[in-house]
Amino acid sequence: MDIGASFYAGCEIPFDQFLSMCSDLGMRYVEIQTEHPYTPSEMSQERVNEVRELADTRGLDIILHGPLFDTNLSSLKECIRRASVKFVQECVDLANRLNANLVVVHAGSYPGDLPSNLMNKAHDQLHRSLSELTKVAVDSGVTIGVENKQKSEDRELVLYPDEHLEIVEAFRDQGVKAVLDIGHAHTANCDLAGYTCLLNDLIVELHLHDNNGLSDDHLPLGAGSIDFQSFFEAVKSIGFAGPTILELKNRYDLESSIGFLRQNGILCKR
Repeated sequence: MDIGASFYAGCEIPFDQFLSMCSDLGMRYVEIQTEHPYTPSEMSQERVNEVRELADTRGLDIILHGPLFDTNLSSLKECIRRASVKFVQECVDLANRLNANLVVVHAGSYPGDLPSNLMNKAHDQLHRSLSELTKVAVDSGVTIGVENKQKSEDRELVLYPDEHLEIVEAFRDQGVKAVLDIGHAHTANCDLAGYTCLLNDLIVELHLHDNNGLSDDHLPLGAGSIDFQSFFEAVKSIGFAGPTILELKNRYDLESSIGFLRQNGILCKR
């Protein structure tokens, strides 16, 4: 299993030190969230070259995580949907410039207090958005990975396994893959092993963190109630060998989680 860490919006560790930490911990990937100061418009070619060189010298491959805030690929407001697509297209271009071959995206959400009969409209909007995104991504050689989200007041378009499968299957021929976030799935009370086996070879990346099933707490592995043993057995059964990203809050949680993976035979002990 090739491990990486998420360099998240608001991380207090300077980027170069974060990369050094990842290298020291034996990681292969760093996943950069495209929030300030790593939005496409803020990344001059000089900064792109600097980031790429910093990662290269530490033996790390870059993955981009698309926007977390202010966008919605499923928005019922067409102007917002178009702006969201444009931003993610810019993220695809940024990934290309960073030599990153994967951009993780959220499918978007539907306001929970609107009539449920508008849900189909939100799905249509999502399909329209992905159709537009894949045209750019395929030309750039960048894979779009659609991530499942956590349970919240608004209704996420990709919350349950069948929804995840449906949207990724619909765009399989355009190279769209699934990013399975275990912590998010746990808040929706999903069978994680079954979810993994259902998506099977459509999974391009895993996101790992823990919680107690009530909220998206991003706890270190083993600090919540997720049954990681059955999940990792399912991961092994499908032969997954792609990036596995720890989405955690600090170095202590990263070190603790890597220790958890080693103690449970997921990573080789050093």
